[in-house]
Amino acid sequence: MTSVAERTRTLVSTPLAHLVRPQARLQPILAKQGDPNIDLEALRQVTAGVATLAPTIAVESPEHWARVVRGLGPEVDGILPVSIAAYPTEIWNSHPQPLVERGLPFVFWSILKYNEPDFWRWSATDFLRTLGVKVFPVQNNRHGLALLRALGLKRQLATARMVVFGEQNFPWNATVAGHFLTDSMGIKVVVRPLADIRALYGRFGAKDVQGVLEARPGRYKIGAVRPGELEQAVKTYLAIKTILEEEQALGFGVNCFGDLIIKGGRDVPCLAQTLLREDGYIASCDGDYPTMLGMAMATYLLDKPCLMSNMYPVQYVGALKDHFGDPLAPASERYGTAEWKNLARLAHCGFVGVVSPEMSPEGAVTLQDWGGTYEIKRDGRGCGIDGNLAAGQRITIVQPKFDGRTLNVCEAEVAETSRHPFRHCESSALLRFRNLEGFVANISREHIVVVYGDHAADFQVLSQVLGLTCQVF
Repeated sequence: MTSVAERTRTLVSTPLAHLVRPQARLQPILAKQGDPNIDLEALRQVTAGVATLAPTIAVESPEHWARVVRGLGPEVDGILPVSIAAYPTEIWNSHPQPLVERGLPFVFWSILKYNEPDFWRWSATDFLRTLGVKVFPVQNNRHGLALLRALGLKRQLATARMVVFGEQNFPWNATVAGHFLTDSMGIKVVVRPLADIRALYGRFGAKDVQGVLEARPGRYKIGAVRPGELEQAVKTYLAIKTILEEEQALGFGVNCFGDLIIKGGRDVPCLAQTLLREDGYIASCDGDYPTMLGMAMATYLLDKPCLMSNMYPVQYVGALKDHFGDPLAPASERYGTAEWKNLARLAHCGFVGVVSPEMSPEGAVTLQDWGGTYEIKRDGRGCGIDGNLAAGQRITIVQPKFDGRTLNVCEAEVAETSRHPFRHCESSALLRFRNLEGFVANISREHIVVVYGDHAADFQVLSQVLGLTCQVF
């Protein structure tokens, strides 16, 4: 049986084309006529499904080399240099200027036979980087595949759109600062009012709702959620999906606490988030668009499910008591206070967060009435999601900053999913960080994205491709 950490995200239908990471396209260029030092057919097998290799071009002269490199179209994501079996006196060393001008990534693949780095590329890598060429020396096949996925994701993000609904009155104000993501990666953040969602509810009836739930057998257990509230939650999903299809968007977020909830609404999009993830979209709480970017990174780079939630360091006993009515201190017999400096809680709207079923050890989550907060009391309205995380599993945490040019990455593990006796916080996840203090010293906001597995190296590769500063804690 596949472990929780190895599960890929569940899709109930074929995602729309813009929700699929494109395969990276590499152009092999042979330094000159002769026997290539890379078995290109073997490399095609290694990269199948992740990248495509264009027909190889053999360089005939410096002039031909310049024409080829400068003439590569926008469909090419990188150049794969191929040598002949000789000392590295290749054309890219003698005539590097076309590479500088074209600006495409230059990918030195590792030695396929041994799956180890080609140390003959060290000097060319530093030489070309000094001239301004983006050079990626592949260390092994795993590293190379991560690089190719990153190149594909870069192409996907360059034309991506994300929709945030509601007033822009939190620090993640897309109207004011969303352009930083556009400037950095090309992503456009579209702001629409909640009224656009609510105007569509009348289109959907009981049969539509039933069809949605029947398409996902065993994934959602019915808990304390009222039937009418569950029906409304599914209609919210269908309405948001309609808008995302209209916008050709990658995903969405709703400003619940700054607009929807504080104005008395309880048509919260918790269930809509998990259902839309199963259609290939990404979805984040509160309309936090940088967190939506983090979820897109984790989802499309790794093809894994992820979630976002609020992070609370357990050392902040006073602040936690004010917010939760209880400091949420971990059990002293299991977690000594000396360990608290690297422990934090994960909790949002009464539960761990919006947990997709495949992230739970049980492979299912429970639909409850929306959990509320200590300040906004739970009243039985709305539909929330209660799900566990898998204890003992390594996790990677990602947090893009508002500048669109910095990525925080943390290494951690799930210590446990805790159950609490008060209704406004029934469950939370206790996380053990490798370096929580370092992360907090560089933190952007309380929202973090969590994905199972050790993926810091993958996000470092992605950061190199996207031109981001990556900080690993």
